Amino acid sequence: MTDDRLRVIHDVTDNFFFWQGLRWIPMGAAMIACAAISSPRLSFPPAQRGWIALLSFAAALWISTTVLGGYYTRHFGRVRGDASRHSLRTAVKWFVVYPAICAALVVDATFAPPLSLSGLAFAIALEAYRRSTGGGRTHYRWASIGLVAFATLPLLGLASPGKAMLAPLVGVVGFIYIVGGMLDHRELVRILAPVQEEPHVSSI
Repeated sequence: MTDDRLRVIHDVTDNFFFWQGLRWIPMGAAMIACAAISSPRLSFPPAQRGWIALLSFAAALWISTTVLGGYYTRHFGRVRGDASRHSLRTAVKWFVVYPAICAALVVDATFAPPLSLSGLAFAIALEAYRRSTGGGRTHYRWASIGLVAFATLPLLGLASPGKAMLAPLVGVVGFIYIVGGMLDHRELVRILAPVQEEPHVSSI
């Protein structure tokens, strides 16, 4: 086994939870469902929207943790993480990234700037997520670029700014969850696949 392969395996197992891509698919589907029921074309009363969103995320959480968590345990075993190794990442996530996303959502909904700050915040957060959880996975780079392009739609006159952008943004992020999750799972299977030993070459 080469040093490069050992380094990649270390990066993956050190961030094992975040490479279990199938876990993200139910959450992505729930986000798309929430974006769909928020569409003006569907006349759902606000109370029904709230209940549908709550039930969607509850079902997604159960599938992600119980069903798919069990799948990964059976097929890949358990990895005991060391939380102290990622204390900086955890602090940045809770005290910088999440507050920045919430602030961007509030600004977009309140002031309707011509550039979607929420889209930019999600794009930056996605690239930070990729870098801080083992690197690789270039599909997240492309997704970040796509979110930046999405954020410029109001500026280009192709979409209405403000609250009108929030539901489509949630749907786009949900789509990224689904596609990114499938590609993450494929990468996990590829990287942690058993190494085929080469047959010994003998000479007479």
